[in-house]
Amino acid sequence: MDLYSRLMYSRSFDAEYRDAGTFLAQHPQPELSQADKDEIDSYWRQFGIRFPDHSWHQMFYGVTGIHDPRFIPDCIAFPPIYRHYNDRECIVGWDDKNLYDRLVPNITFPQVLAHIYKGKAYDKDWHYCAPDDLDHVAASIFNETGASHSIIIKATRGSQAGKGVRVIEVNSPDEVKALIQHNLDHDYVLQQRLVQSEFMSQFCSTSVNIFRIMTWRHQGEIKVLSTSIRYGVEGFFTDVVYIKGEEIVHTVGVNDDGTVNERFISLRGREEKPEHYHDRHIPNYQAVIDMAKRGHEMLLPFDLVGWDITLDQDNHPVCIEYNISRPGTQLYQFANGPFAGALTDEFLAFLKQENNLKRFIPAKYRI
Repeated sequence: MDLYSRLMYSRSFDAEYRDAGTFLAQHPQPELSQADKDEIDSYWRQFGIRFPDHSWHQMFYGVTGIHDPRFIPDCIAFPPIYRHYNDRECIVGWDDKNLYDRLVPNITFPQVLAHIYKGKAYDKDWHYCAPDDLDHVAASIFNETGASHSIIIKATRGSQAGKGVRVIEVNSPDEVKALIQHNLDHDYVLQQRLVQSEFMSQFCSTSVNIFRIMTWRHQGEIKVLSTSIRYGVEGFFTDVVYIKGEEIVHTVGVNDDGTVNERFISLRGREEKPEHYHDRHIPNYQAVIDMAKRGHEMLLPFDLVGWDITLDQDNHPVCIEYNISRPGTQLYQFANGPFAGALTDEFLAFLKQENNLKRFIPAKYRI
């Protein structure tokens, strides 16, 4: 990654994510009572934090109906909390989809067909493909696409939220070869199109829908903070889409017992239940959780990770990607309540050390 890209990556990590005031202007919510405000102020005072207003909690309370001061505003999550828990100097190297199977070899990712890395093509096993070998490699890839003859091509860095992901229909090995040659100027991974389970398809039949699992390394143990299901819009392939510049994404929370909690919610804070939803019992749920925990064990520079995992047609978990820079907080709190739930006090305990408070929390939020 060049210097400009590194700078943009660093800035994206440091930028505040969203503004609750803007949300409330577009989607008004009930005013908080004085008792609510006092409780919020009292809870956050123990961590040396005060908020200029109560807009974040007004948003969360109004959307969810849950009155709990432990909701974590994005202005505290990005960058303060993530800066503390994740080594941002390592993000550029570890957040590379081309290297997923090398960096986290103990879990399953989508089947790779080819790598395009630093201007060179490699087969799925990282054997270098000289220009004269591309005909053979392209024929092999075409055969592996199966009856669909579909290839997923992903930009391997900075492609969160569905950006940089395309579905390419190929009709011959020559088209595969042309696809590789056309994209040698950037880093991409070519993957086999995944067929998701019937359970996952019920939320949206065209998009690859995922479990977003937030895991936290605490005292050597990987703990799950929350699980949600994120799903897309009919007619689109990715679970997050942009229509006329607006980010469209839907989610629903998941209970600890592996059932859907049926709080279907959009980023706009609206409840929107999928038309064909019928089954709230998640198949093979423990295997999904186990995969996230097992994968996190390999990501030693990062204590807070967002996992995007789906179920294939046989209900086996497959990790689409992991998120170590800006996994998001707002949407998943809409779905599940406070970000860290019962673990919030432990999760925020580092702020009780004055040096951490000054290092990570901007002065405008400090008492």
